[in-house]
Amino acid sequence: MAESFLEEQLKRIRELTERMTRVRNDAAEVTDELARSREAGRQDQDPLSDVRDLRKYSYPDRETERPEGLAGKARRHLAHDLPQRRRR
Repeated sequence: MAESFLEEQLKRIRELTERMTRVRNDAAEVTDELARSREAGRQDQDPLSDVRDLRKYSYPDRETERPEGLAGKARRHLAHDLPQRRRR
């Protein structure tokens, strides 16, 4: 009975030792990868340097969209064209 208990404990210790070895190896890989990432990051100081804005903007042509009566008049400030907000 005592032998089977000791054998079971040895088996558990071996399994835990193997798991700890794998964890250490994984941690070392992560550390190495972070170091490589930091080194590569020093080349591009701006983290968004490779990001491009692919959205398409379409701005209305305000001169052609005005009613005919206003087309010949001078442009007014944008604030005059917007509806007034209610104050609470």
